[in-house]
This record gives sequence, structure tokens and C-alpha cells, in this order.
Amino acid sequence: MIQKQLTAGGKDLSQLVEKVTWSGDSKQVARKLAFSIATRSTDRFLPKVTINEGDSVLFRDGDRTLFGGPVFDIEKSASGNLTTYTAFDLMFYINNSDISKIFDDTPEAITAWICSHLSVPFGSAAPTGIKVYLPWLGKKAYEAIMAAYTTASRQNGKKYIPLMQNVNQVYVIEKGALCGVVLDGGYNLTEATYKTSLQKLVDRVIVTDKNGNQTSVVEDAGAQSKYGVVQRVYKQEEGKDAASEAKALLHIMDQSATVTATSDTRAVSGYAIAVQEATTGLYGKFYIESDTHTFENGKEMMQLTLAFSNMMDEKEVGN
Repeated sequence: MIQKQLTAGGKDLSQLVEKVTWSGDSKQVARKLAFSIATRSTDRFLPKVTINEGDSVLFRDGDRTLFGGPVFDIEKSASGNLTTYTAFDLMFYINNSDISKIFDDTPEAITAWICSHLSVPFGSAAPTGIKVYLPWLGKKAYEAIMAAYTTASRQNGKKYIPLMQNVNQVYVIEKGALCGVVLDGGYNLTEATYKTSLQKLVDRVIVTDKNGNQTSVVEDAGAQSKYGVVQRVYKQEEGKDAASEAKALLHIMDQSATVTATSDTRAVSGYAIAVQEATTGLYGKFYIESDTHTFENGKEMMQLTLAFSNMMDEKEVGN
């Protein structure tokens, strides 16, 4: 039994569900909900429920609806006497659909068109006012949205993420706003780890013209003296500012952390939290890159992957 309310196919399953896992990732976007129900055929006192693929699932925390979406997977286990159901929110259709269209419009208008074309309800998209030329032929709808917003981001410095709000409406928001959650090592934080990595190091970018002739260099001399040189080549593209595009390719150190804490349903991918933990030295604002909330046997826990900087799932117009 769980403390939250879960309905599937119009049936309230809150008293039957043994475990719920609610998760999301800033690079996959579609949130997932998995839940398990005991299915012991020999127990005549155990209520029998029928849930089918495509049935709508709603997961609520008081008066807040945390998740809405259809069942995609059903897995039955004879030895475990459990049936596990997996549902995704409507971003699944954006993630998995291809589109073919040449856009010449703002990212917000492109997002609205994609939602309308795929019959996915549209809420709103963060305004940029930046026009983008985007030939997108036979490629993923989600990547089209992110390519358009990546182009805008490189001009205005803001980061963006699409997600579902109001149960079933697509929104694009500015990524990294504080969600109001504070994790404290002496209170609600049970575990924390911290990692640094140079594996994605790029500290020199050679800019060339369309014929491959070098026109300029963008580099980080300080990083080169400390870590060595990893070089990329950027071929200038019509309609793009070569300096800003090359600068965007520079990448020094990745810093990440994972934390385990008492679940707070406000802490989801795309937002930021505050952390105070003495052993690892994690203090300040951190950005949630992925989250997994588990509800089982009256316990509610979450594991978060955190980033030290506000990163966006960048997609290139030309890819």
C-alpha cells in the first residue's frame, strides 16, 4: 500500500499497489511511472484488477497530480506473484515521433506547431523572439524543439527544457529554477557522493571557412596549461555567429553529485535544489539532471543526480 493516490483505467489502486517508482531525466524528458500489484491467483481474498495497455494512469499527491499518461508495458512474474506496469507521460509521443518540415520561425512557434501536428496538447513555450531556420526532414520531433532552442540559447545565454505540466500539456520552461527543496545532511539527506571528470574536455576550437581554411582560434589557455589540449574544428555556417558557436564547444570539467534523501515531489529534473552537506562539501544551488522517487511500504525516498552548472540537452541544427 502507498500513501499517494494512483488510478489506472479509472480504478483506484492505492490500496493494492506495493511499489511505485516515478522518475525523469533532463535528456529523455518523458517521465516514467512504474508500479507493481500482487497477483496471487490462489488468494481468493486478493482483489482482481484488469489493466490494459493504453489505459490512462494518474498519480496524485494530495491535490497535485504528479503524473498522467498511458500504460505502455505490462510484465508478469509467476515466481514473484507480481504484475508490473510501466506508463509514460505524453512527452513519449514527442520523443518517438519523426517530423518532416522546413521551419523558419521562433522556437516557441516551432514547438506549438509540432504539438499541434502530433495532436499533443500544448500549454506554452518560453518566449525567445529569435527566428531560427531549421530544415528538419524525417528526424525526431523532440530534437527539433531542442535544436531550435539550442540556437536561441547560444544567443541569449538561457537554458531550456520541455516537460509536461497540468497533467498532459507540453510546456517549454527556462531550465534551472529553484524548486524550493533544501537537502540538509543533518535532516533529510541520507547519502551523497561527488565526482569530477575531464573526459569531455575541449579547450581549443579551430574555426574554418567552408573550404576548411582556418580563420580564427577560440581557446582556454588556463585549461590547456593544467590539463593539456583537446581540440575541435568548427566549420563556419551561414547565418551563425562563428565566435559564439565555437565558444559553445569549449568544455572543461564536469562535476556531478548524487544524493539520496526523503522524497519531496517538487524535486524533479529540470529544476534546481539547495544542498548543505559537510562531508562532501556540497553547499549551494545544484541542478537536477535525473530523479527517481520510490514509494514502498510507507517509505518515500528519492535519488537525484545533480550538476554543478545549468546544462541543456543541446541539439545541432545541421545534425
